[in-house]
Amino acid sequence: MPRSTGYAVMVMSIMASLVARTSLAAPSPRGIVSIDRPVVELQDLFNDAGSHAKDVLGSAPAPGQRIEVGGTQLAAIAHQYGVKWKDDGSDNAVVIERSGIPVKPSFIIRALRPLLLGADAPNHFVVQLGTTNLPMVPPGTRPHVVVNNIRYDQVNGQFDAVVLLNARGMKPESFELSGIAAQAERVIVARRTLEPGEIVTINDVKMSWVARAALPQGTLTQAADALGMQVDRRIAAGTPLSKRVVAQVMMVNRGATVNLAVEMPGLEVTAEGVALAAGPKGAVIPVLNPSSHEVVQAVIDGENHAHVIPGSRPMPQSGTISYYNRMVGQSG
Repeated sequence: MPRSTGYAVMVMSIMASLVARTSLAAPSPRGIVSIDRPVVELQDLFNDAGSHAKDVLGSAPAPGQRIEVGGTQLAAIAHQYGVKWKDDGSDNAVVIERSGIPVKPSFIIRALRPLLLGADAPNHFVVQLGTTNLPMVPPGTRPHVVVNNIRYDQVNGQFDAVVLLNARGMKPESFELSGIAAQAERVIVARRTLEPGEIVTINDVKMSWVARAALPQGTLTQAADALGMQVDRRIAAGTPLSKRVVAQVMMVNRGATVNLAVEMPGLEVTAEGVALAAGPKGAVIPVLNPSSHEVVQAVIDGENHAHVIPGSRPMPQSGTISYYNRMVGQSG
């Protein structure tokens, strides 16, 4: 190949590469865009928006909302800011979404509480909001809540109010809210989900105010009433504990072999028997001597262990030998 021809081919390749790069760098609508600020910039609408990329076009949508910019409007903006793009008639709309999270109910309840107390709500109450569909606020912000025009019904606990919500990066928003201020009691609730068979520890429960109407019968009100108890059924976090869902741990099961301790003046003996009933620690159960078929009453003091109640007399059957005479492992 002549040198001139090779040079021409090289020049054409370089030009083609430049054209391709220019084509790739041409401004184009961005389609769907997510932003986390209160204003819309030119760069939100176009890729490669040029020197005016950070120019502010206007307010962003409210947190959690979106706006759509159609092709005609895009073309007008491109012309105004010198963006080298023209609407070709295809679907060139840009959708701008603003990130947002619902305001936490705790912020609203904190603002409601003093006003409800001033309206003669009970001294101890829990607030149940009438909706979970609360307004959005920008992520990472601490909203400011003001409650106005509160109306409270002392008979049924219902209330209505107007709430003004504001946070950095958003316009103030006003909305109506209703709910109930329900009389509450301080009870033991599950700190986490508890599964059947678990033994309740201090880390599993906490004290919490719960609406009185939602409390089951036998609700536990002291931590001491729950600690060491065994869970009978699954208990979701935040659920009040009651005698229906927890029970004392069975230290002795019916039919189990029980080690018995018997104290007599100057003498302590041990023996084995069969439990005729199940029971937790501290329960009194009948225990059978399988050899003599005599029964004594014993207090459970550990797992498969009990001590005979002082003064308890065995109940011998006809032709049997005294229960105490059959005890083994004597020590004095």
